[in-house]
Amino acid sequence: MISKQKKWILAVSLLAVCALSMLPATAQTRPAPAPPAQPVLVTNGTGQPVPTAAQGTTNVAGTVNIGNTPSVSVSNTPSVNVSNTPSVTVANTPTVNLATGAGVTVTNPLNGQDPVPLATLEATQPYEDRCQAAFNGSGRAVCSFQTIPPGKRLIIQEFDASVYLDSGLIVTDMETGNGVQYHFFVPILIGIANDLGFWAAHQETRLYAGPNVTPACAFDVLGNSNGAVTCGFSGFLVDVP
Repeated sequence: MISKQKKWILAVSLLAVCALSMLPATAQTRPAPAPPAQPVLVTNGTGQPVPTAAQGTTNVAGTVNIGNTPSVSVSNTPSVNVSNTPSVTVANTPTVNLATGAGVTVTNPLNGQDPVPLATLEATQPYEDRCQAAFNGSGRAVCSFQTIPPGKRLIIQEFDASVYLDSGLIVTDMETGNGVQYHFFVPILIGIANDLGFWAAHQETRLYAGPNVTPACAFDVLGNSNGAVTCGFSGFLVDVP
């Protein structure tokens, strides 16, 4: 039989063996140190953008498309300032609607092809003038209108003239000049009274005289006369550079 002392020695030996056999297992199950923290990058394509809230003044490069058909409401009473010189293009066919009491200021300079202004300018600077001259025993009478102011162009829309001649004389031509060339008008014999013939012209036209030009009116008759002539026109002035 095994004595108690031997049993105790055997138990201690088994305990030591078990303890030694458990050491490697304990070392293997110890957790490895955690890696250092890394940033996380989240990428969203154009089909699924990340929504952002714009604050303050936001500058957008390129073209901005606003898709809220049929209209865009801008709330900044009392006015909307649009700064895109030289022009603003509004494309909302068929019409542009303005609120009651609203107004639009339109400034249209002369076009680059010829000096014909838009009709909206005609009433801004109306202009009329007349001149008179006597034949003084000759066959020609000439009178001059006022010189066109600097920075202005005259557009003549109507020409009128009257001539009193000695009975039997005939007006051969009636002219008005713009400083560059003369334009001819057709005189008509209205009647004869007290041995004087009365000739007249009234014609709608479109003539031009530039800045600092002095337009003139001239008459020629067959023979020498002691009569007199009166010329007049009406139109408007426009500003030129």
